[in-house]
Amino acid sequence: MLRRAYRKMRFGALLLKTGGLGLFFHQLRRQVYSRASFIGLERDLDVERASVACRESYLLRLASEADMEEVQGRAKREGKAETHELIQRTWFYESGFHDCYVARSAENGDLFHICWLLSSRDDSVVNAGFRGRLPTLKPDEVLIENAYTFEEFRGRRIYPSVLADLAEVARRAEFKRMLVYVRDDNVASLKGCFRASFRPFEQVHELKLLLYTSRNHTRGGGSHPTSSSPLPPRRGHRIEGEAEELGTKLEI
Repeated sequence: MLRRAYRKMRFGALLLKTGGLGLFFHQLRRQVYSRASFIGLERDLDVERASVACRESYLLRLASEADMEEVQGRAKREGKAETHELIQRTWFYESGFHDCYVARSAENGDLFHICWLLSSRDDSVVNAGFRGRLPTLKPDEVLIENAYTFEEFRGRRIYPSVLADLAEVARRAEFKRMLVYVRDDNVASLKGCFRASFRPFEQVHELKLLLYTSRNHTRGGGSHPTSSSPLPPRRGHRIEGEAEELGTKLEI
């Protein structure tokens, strides 16, 4: 309980420092009471999928402390709504979720995209303060969480391409099913998921009330296949580093 309270205070302090009083009180009102709906999408990792045509060449690797400092530093430049989104991701990393990936330009190192891979191995962190927000994962499931493409690079199909790459990362780690949750009004992200071969399997209703968040998950469908089929090499970008450098907890 104390750890959870500390994390919320830490998030509030980051938000106030970066976004100012206006953004702080706007988000505080949302934490007191708000509702939202999400679409749960899944991908069978044992079924070979076509590659996604990305319009940029990038390197995908685990995030470093320096990457997260850059994310926080860029928060003010992304606009008011995006400031909150990026501070939330900095806080998420500080909370103990370190299987975070960044996609950077292969040409000049620009930061394109950031997202997380979560699995049941993250249960200790989830139970310490995120149990109402994140779903309970089975041992053969992996979750994409907090994906964000920086504004100036949107519309170039970076998001679906990164999803496809991380699906391969998870497949090598012998996961069978990948999940992602997207707000039902985020049309661009939903399209990106469809391009990366994700399909809807549930709708989730979120309630924020008095600083607590709960999500009503109705799990349905979801196969757990047993066969394995490797994906072909992908063009236009590459995953940086050897297998053991691509994931700490995933043990690729």
